This record gives sequence, C-alpha cells and structure tokens, in this order.
Amino acid sequence: MSNKNDEKDKLLDHEYDGIRELDNHMPRWWVLGFYFTIAFGLVYMVYYHMAGGPSSDKEYQMEMAAAGGKQVVAVETSLKPVTDAASLAAGEKLYTAQTCAACHSPNLGGLVGPNLTDDFWIHGCDFSAVMGNIKKGFQQKGMMPYGNGKPLSDSELQQLVSYIFSKRGSNPPGAKAIDPEREKKCAAK
Repeated sequence: MSNKNDEKDKLLDHEYDGIRELDNHMPRWWVLGFYFTIAFGLVYMVYYHMAGGPSSDKEYQMEMAAAGGKQVVAVETSLKPVTDAASLAAGEKLYTAQTCAACHSPNLGGLVGPNLTDDFWIHGCDFSAVMGNIKKGFQQKGMMPYGNGKPLSDSELQQLVSYIFSKRGSNPPGAKAIDPEREKKCAAK
C-alpha cells in the first residue's frame, strides 16, 4: 500500500471536475512493447521499401508459383469439341449455372468480361487452352476457377467450352468492342 505522502508527491497541479490526477509511470511491459513496435516498423520499412524486399504482389506471385506445383489443374488434352445438340444444350445450361453469363453476357457478347463470340481472345483460343483457363480461372481479374461452385468434371467442361465455341462468329447485338491492347486474333477456326 502506498502512503498518503507518496500520493501527494505524485499529484499533478491540474484538477478537472474535482478530480486530481496522479503522475504514474506506464508499466514496463507496455513501454517495451511500444519500443518494439517502433523498431519493427523501422526494420519493415527499410527491408520492404528501401532494400528492395519483395512487394506484396511479388510475394503473392511466389506463393502461387510454389502452390502451383502442388495443385492439379491438368485438363484432359485429348478432349475435342462436341457438336451434338444435347451436349451443346448441357453446355448452355452450365454457362448460365456457372455465372459465366454475369460477366460475359447471356449472349456471350461480353460485359465486364471479354466478348466470346469474336476471333479476338486474351488468353489463347484453342479448345484445350480455354478449358484450362476456365479450370484455373483468373482470380486477379475476378474470374474464379471453374466459375462458381463445385468443380466441373472434364465432360462438363468439354460441354461448356463446346457451347462457347459454337457461338463464335454469331455477332450478337451490343457485343463488347475489341480491345487491341489485350486481345489477339485467333488463328482460323
């Protein structure tokens, strides 16, 4: 217990609403924690901003590359486009169910995502490349792997991509214009 004289020596000169404040020191653990955060901040700033440490984007890319060896994003390359009406109807149903239409438009003419009916594509336009693109997605651009929900089987993916390919050259009204800086012309179908 502290005696009255110790408290009297610690009293500050100001008073507010009848309350007088004691001049107590901060706990040692709090002061050490405060100094530690300052030191950590300085080391962080020097390493990441002055000494060329990796940016958060570069760290993300390194982690994705490291995880890429562990993930299986393989696509059966022997699959070819199907043209029967039942498969194309199933592909159209998947196109709507996987929320592809939300970004690429119900008529595949493109909204936020690119137009899928022209001959100018961003990430390759052969059948197996498109299947791989759908399977792995482009998360940095907002396209999740497999669209939305559970992964598609290879046959479902084949139907979906076959439906998309069946609409190439359809020139829907209001189709998104070509972006020549990003999109490259595909070879003849």
